[in-house]
Formats: sequence, structure tokens, C-alpha cells
Amino acid sequence: MSHLRIAVLVVLGALISFPAFGLPRFASRTGAKCQSCHVNPSGGGMRQAFGVQYGRETLPVPTWSEELGLDDFSTKLTEFISVGADFRTLYYYIQDPAEDKNAFFEMQGNVNFNFKIAKKVNIYISKELYSGFEIFGLLNILPGNGFIKVGKFIPNYGMKVDEHRVFVRDKTGFSPETGSPFYTGGEIGFLPGPVTITGGIYNSEEVRGPGIASKAFLGRAEGIFKVSTDMNFAIGADVFYKKVSGTKTTLVGGFSSISYKDLSVLGEVDLNKRQSVGDTTGIILYVEADYVVTPGLDLKFIYDFYDRDKDLKTGSASRYSFGFEFFPISGVEVRPLYRILKEEPTDFKNNEFNLVIHFYL
Repeated sequence: MSHLRIAVLVVLGALISFPAFGLPRFASRTGAKCQSCHVNPSGGGMRQAFGVQYGRETLPVPTWSEELGLDDFSTKLTEFISVGADFRTLYYYIQDPAEDKNAFFEMQGNVNFNFKIAKKVNIYISKELYSGFEIFGLLNILPGNGFIKVGKFIPNYGMKVDEHRVFVRDKTGFSPETGSPFYTGGEIGFLPGPVTITGGIYNSEEVRGPGIASKAFLGRAEGIFKVSTDMNFAIGADVFYKKVSGTKTTLVGGFSSISYKDLSVLGEVDLNKRQSVGDTTGIILYVEADYVVTPGLDLKFIYDFYDRDKDLKTGSASRYSFGFEFFPISGVEVRPLYRILKEEPTDFKNNEFNLVIHFYL
């Protein structure tokens, strides 16, 4: 539990002393909301014009990107149809007392389409490599830059981290690693100024045909602020509740980040309360730091922590990841990471090396 106390103090200190916003580092660096870069107001998936421009002009090595880039690049097929894609291939090596493991794995393969059927009305489709998909209608028609989203999608809980296995995605249930993270229902959001308020209602489990499904609920509030030319900060919190087969799950979380010049720090902490035959409350933690060494090269450190039952003194796990991200040219990312795993009460020899090759459109 000593690791837990230290980690919680770090995140809570960031929330109190340096209010920030639990969006991925690119949003933190630019001070832009998710909707500025992505079609989906929750972030992730297909990029809007600003997101495409940022990915092609700001991230890569400038000289290489200029030499190999397309002068007239656009993700628009027509004035009302746009396309996007993300493909991530992973090579992993895992220490094992019996036999070390290594393999290639296609961890993500998404093709996205957005159909703009009116000035403020969109139909969005994202098909994943395996069985998952998102499909929703988006109406940007409410006051305060508000929206209505109806269909099947991942609820807007927590940070949109692109690593499926981090505990804040895996242990909250919003990762394909633990089954389908997609829920059918609707969200409504308002974005007045730097603040965003979101609410959602969904089926808590998949229902096909006529039937009765218990409901899941989301509440979220966040704000992002520009302190100066070089600094952005924000703060947010959310809650998610669902009931499935007699088990009630309540997630309560806070997330934060701060960016100053080339340094960005993100953090999220969640309490996961499960009520069934026996009640347990787990704690989940994520901290990420990124530093731009030079355009195209970021140093990266990640710490994530999970304790299934905070009332027990054993059973927790911590992971420390070190590495970098390299964006050689537009649409290509290379990410090598070495991950150290620590379990209590028994620490196994199961450290990992991960190499991710990411192609994006």
C-alpha cells in the first residue's frame, strides 16, 4: 500500500496545486477541446481538419515530413464524406519464469467514416479489426455549442488513452481487452467557453430484440484553460453507474493534466465500487509525463496502479513504463516502451518490452 499512498498524493497534489485536464497530451499542449480535433466530441477516432493538420505539420520531423508529404492531402472524399483510419501493430516480449513469450499482435485496426448529411448533423461509423464498432448520429444543434449523440459508442468516462491495457481503461471496463466497451444509448453535452458538461444514459448490457435492460448513467464536468502562451491547465471529474445481473458498479474519478512548453503531465484516479454478495472498493491510478526533445521525438514515462480492494493490504499491482515516441513522417508513429511490473505480495519476473508501430490517417 506504500506505492498507493505515494501515487495518490502525487495525483491529488496535481489536482489541487496544478489544476489540469485529463485529456491526452496533444489536447493539453494545444489547449483545445476534444471536439476541435475529432468528429466525436468525446475525443478519439476520426480527426477534424485541425486534428489532421496538427498530425501532419506539428508532430513529425519537419524536414522528413516536407520531403515525403503530400502537398494536397485531405481526408475528405467529397464535401459530405470523410474517411479516417488507425492501425497499431505490437511486438511484445514478456519475461516468464517457465518460458519467455514474444509475438506480433495487431492491437488495433479502425476504419472511420463520417457522413455530413446537414450543416449540423453527422452520421459517424467506426469499424474495428475484431467485432467492435461505433455508430452514432451527432446533432450539433444545442445552445452553448451543445450536442446530442445517439447510437452505440464508448461512454465519455475518463481519459482517452490509446493503450488498451492501462488500468484506467482495462479495469474500468472501457477497453476491448475486457470485452466490449461499447454501450447503446445517448449523450448530451454543452460546451460554453472553456467548460464542458456531459450526461449520458445507456443500456447496461447488450439487448437484441424486444426486452428490458437495466440502465447505465454518466455524469461528467471538465474545463480547460490557457494560463499563458506556454501553459495550459484544466480539471475534470466524472461518475458512471451500471447494474448487470444483480451487480452494481459505481465508478467515480478525477483527471488532470498540465502542459508547460515542451512538458506535459497527465493524471487520473478512479474509485471502483462493486456491490453484489460482498462489496469491494478498488482504486485505479494513471500518471503520464511526456517531454518533446525535438519535433518528432517525445520522451515518455507512465505509472499505473491497481488495487482491487483498497481495504486489503495485499493484491495490488504497479507498472512503470519508460520509452519514447518517434514521428518520422506524417501518418507514422514508432513507440518502444520497457515496462516494469511490481505485484504485492509476490513480485514475479514478468517485465515487458513493447514496440508499437502506428499508422494513422
